[in-house]
Amino acid sequence: MLAYGPVRRTLLALALLVPACRAPSPAPGAGDPPSVLLVTIDTLRADRVGCYGDLAARTPALDGLAAQGTLFEWAFTPAPITLPAHTSLMTGLLPPAHGVRGNGAFALGPGPTTLAHALKARGYQTAGFVGGYPLARSFGLDRGFDHYDDTLNKAPGVHYEFAERRGDAVVASAGEWLATHPGRVFVWVHLFDPHAPYDPPEPYRGTDPYRGEVAAADGALGRLLSRWDARPGRPLVVATADHGEAFGEHGEESHSLFVYDVTLRVPLILRGAGMGSGRRLADPVSLVDVAATILELAGGTGPGLPGSSLLRRHSAEPIYAETLAPRLDFGWSDLRAWREGRFKLIRAPRTELYDVQADPGEMRNLAAERPQETSRLTSRLTSALGVLGEKESGQALDAEAAERLRALGYLQGPGGRGSGADPKDMVGLASRIAAAAGPFPDPAAAIRTYRELVALDPPNPLLNFRLADLLLRAGQAAVALPHYRKVVDGAPRTVEAHVGLATAHAELGQLREAEAVLLAALALKPADGQVNFNLGEIARVRQDRETARRYYSAALNDPKTRDRARSRIEGLR
Repeated sequence: MLAYGPVRRTLLALALLVPACRAPSPAPGAGDPPSVLLVTIDTLRADRVGCYGDLAARTPALDGLAAQGTLFEWAFTPAPITLPAHTSLMTGLLPPAHGVRGNGAFALGPGPTTLAHALKARGYQTAGFVGGYPLARSFGLDRGFDHYDDTLNKAPGVHYEFAERRGDAVVASAGEWLATHPGRVFVWVHLFDPHAPYDPPEPYRGTDPYRGEVAAADGALGRLLSRWDARPGRPLVVATADHGEAFGEHGEESHSLFVYDVTLRVPLILRGAGMGSGRRLADPVSLVDVAATILELAGGTGPGLPGSSLLRRHSAEPIYAETLAPRLDFGWSDLRAWREGRFKLIRAPRTELYDVQADPGEMRNLAAERPQETSRLTSRLTSALGVLGEKESGQALDAEAAERLRALGYLQGPGGRGSGADPKDMVGLASRIAAAAGPFPDPAAAIRTYRELVALDPPNPLLNFRLADLLLRAGQAAVALPHYRKVVDGAPRTVEAHVGLATAHAELGQLREAEAVLLAALALKPADGQVNFNLGEIARVRQDRETARRYYSAALNDPKTRDRARSRIEGLR
């Protein structure tokens, strides 16, 4: 934890956020350290699992684990988004500390130690098997794994239809690896099935496709456990989810827009030596402490991880969660949540306070009725964030990654300034944006749709970018210019809007303006192949062969522009 003695008592509210790294205590009981299986089921609501009370669930594997181990009744993710949540799970750090604040445009940097690193240092063989593109190796969670299977394509190149791999295929791959590694292992298996779009295979189809996907993931888990349980000793199993899913609660569909418990609460079950049988713990816990708990149960010596054991967590310790998606995608306000005791604060333009014991559905906002409690928790949250800072381990989102994530339903705006609106006030617009993915009968229909949406939220960077892109493709470069300019002036995280704006200028014969925009993009992402290639094109038109060759040569380092750049260089000889 952060500190001890008087300092610890003073900063108890910060303890979860900034824990000290330390080696774990020996695992309970005698014997060799156990092999460890960590299973994360994407987008799994706790209340859609049988052992959490869902009578309609078909989850015998998860229910069996709960009957044989320890179930945490109230476990919460630090972010309702796949990559940030898994990064916290693997590092013991909250998103402001590890810097991975969203999907696609972020990647784990080289600093934090991962659970795979720590277990490998203890003599474990390590392997990861993931079923969804948000966890591809390019986003950094492969670090520390001897083997990392993110095979989501059947062939090289861009194949958006393979952005997801079904659980049975993931489990089959994990089973093959386990068959050739009989020693002490750490295996992470990620099952993506419950994530939208819901399309369960037979025999799991039915009237509720989401429950069908959950049942399919549970079936895959059951097959994995059959192989796992045949291993010697009493290997440890940890089963959880990265976040939940909303089906209209608070007006939200899917996840990432809000930080209500419908998307923050997840199942968490541990089974292994010393875990008891059929035990249920009611204290609220955070996924950020799972890694430290696994290290404690694994025993041995080696590097520790932040966090504290869930098996002896103090119930008064606070729980933090966030979503930056409203800001990163739409230019609205981000949201931060702080749970302490029976109260939960949500920091937003209009602050919310809920008594989550009396009102678990978070329907009655008590912020105005209980100003002292609201002020106290706001101060705790503000102090904690001041200690943490606001790290963002970013990477520019390339076109292929953006398209893959869009295929999974992630909107992935260019980022940058927008209205700063409270997402509560924009939930209707968010639903309309989600529905405006097409297909459209013709380009004119798409342009009409996005003109209407931009009129509802004029500063929105995502809407302006999409409208500008549609206009440019329709041959209306002059009309596209102000929409691209609005995005670029808002300091986006990606260079897509810069490239579009420069293209519009070039089509209007304004090469000087196009070059200035591309040079600004180059400062944002120096290695971007498209930016360098387009600067080479401008230099070539001006017959500046040396400058053109320099930019084309830089574009050779990007696989997306390599062939075109090579052709242009050959043409300059």
